[in-house]
Amino acid sequence: MKVVLVLSACIALCIAAPGGSKANEEEYVKYEPQLGGRIVGGVVANIADIPYQIALLRNLAQICGGSLIAARTVLTAAHCVAPSVISSLSQLSIRAGSARNNTGGSIVAASGLVIHDSYVDCWSCTPTHDIAVIFLNANAVGAGGVASVIGLASSAPATGAYGVVSGWGATSEGGSGSTQLLRVDVPVFSLIQCRLIYGSAIDSTTVCAGYANGGKDACQGDSGGPYAINGQLVGIVSWGAGCARAGYPGVYASVPGFRTWIRNNAGV
Repeated sequence: MKVVLVLSACIALCIAAPGGSKANEEEYVKYEPQLGGRIVGGVVANIADIPYQIALLRNLAQICGGSLIAARTVLTAAHCVAPSVISSLSQLSIRAGSARNNTGGSIVAASGLVIHDSYVDCWSCTPTHDIAVIFLNANAVGAGGVASVIGLASSAPATGAYGVVSGWGATSEGGSGSTQLLRVDVPVFSLIQCRLIYGSAIDSTTVCAGYANGGKDACQGDSGGPYAINGQLVGIVSWGAGCARAGYPGVYASVPGFRTWIRNNAGV
């Protein structure tokens, strides 16, 4: 479930971890938007089961994921739509209602974009405030399509609760891609333990999820996609150490942690 950023040039950058954290012992990388890829350790997903999932497109090629939170509103990761990735709003659109990132469903252009003011567009920085809202120029829901919206969680999830992360990210760290949407179930990881691993970047605005032994996670290309528990959006794929590594959970922007910001900027 690791939504770590991957360089659009597909180069993993190492970043220094906060002092005293486990991450000092190993490199960890951000995952920037990347064409292709899919979930690590997952199974083929039916879009009817994850109708809120969208493919985020740059010049009609999928680079990230996102979630429909209203008929014309998408929630995604800031690093997917930062100026270093999207130089013009005209490049940005979504594909909704399809389990494939290159066909089916409907393509809807973006009409507006809000990135969290505190997000720093920096390839070598540990991402914080990694959240953005995309406004669409037409409804992505309706007209008999499969796409529908997901509700937003208002409270932090319990440690050990299982959620679904989905996307078109790499099937292995640095691995090849696929056009088929995949999903995987991963449990919420203790925030206290996650902070011991990654340091001060972990706080109430993050959710960590993954298995102690690794093996299942999000990966490159899954960035911005949903982490949902009981039909509510809990997290946004953001970053982590590699993909599905033992001892390194994935890190998500917390929807409950940013609930006020979402309400003020998305009206939802």
